[in-house]
Amino acid sequence: MIAGLIVLLAICFYHDCKESKIPNRYTVSGIALGLSYQGWSGGWDGLAHAAIGFAAGFGIMLALYAMRAVGAGDVKLFGAIGAMTGGVFVVNGAFNSIVLAAVIGLVLVAFRGELLHRLRHTFALVFNLLLLRDVKGMLAYKSKAATFPFMYAVLPAMALTSTYCSPLT
Repeated sequence: MIAGLIVLLAICFYHDCKESKIPNRYTVSGIALGLSYQGWSGGWDGLAHAAIGFAAGFGIMLALYAMRAVGAGDVKLFGAIGAMTGGVFVVNGAFNSIVLAAVIGLVLVAFRGELLHRLRHTFALVFNLLLLRDVKGMLAYKSKAATFPFMYAVLPAMALTSTYCSPLT
């Protein structure tokens, strides 16, 4: 299963970086592979393990998709990762991916020389959002956000996660 996960991540990384899209044929194949392999090797318990992993990965990324932080391909990709590896691995991998994406975003705006300006602006937006319930400012800021393919964070985060959270547990 580890080989299948590595192939899936490599193919998705290539497509996301090249086309800013992760094709359904890869994510759906990953989901099917994860469910069938886990069901075959672990019976009903393995299938339940894969289903829980799928739901965890899909659910976490669906929440981020609702906030327009990730694309639909990322949602399905994390569902596939969860089906292949289980809930513990995909939750840790999602957390690591989100943290690494934040670090990459900070480095990106720092290299552009915009870090202090953006931090002040972000603080003001969060202040307005929490105290004044002003959502319009946050939504308008989205168009100015530093964007990059989420796979830049996912690939190294999955490698990091695999060092301390075995995908087969």
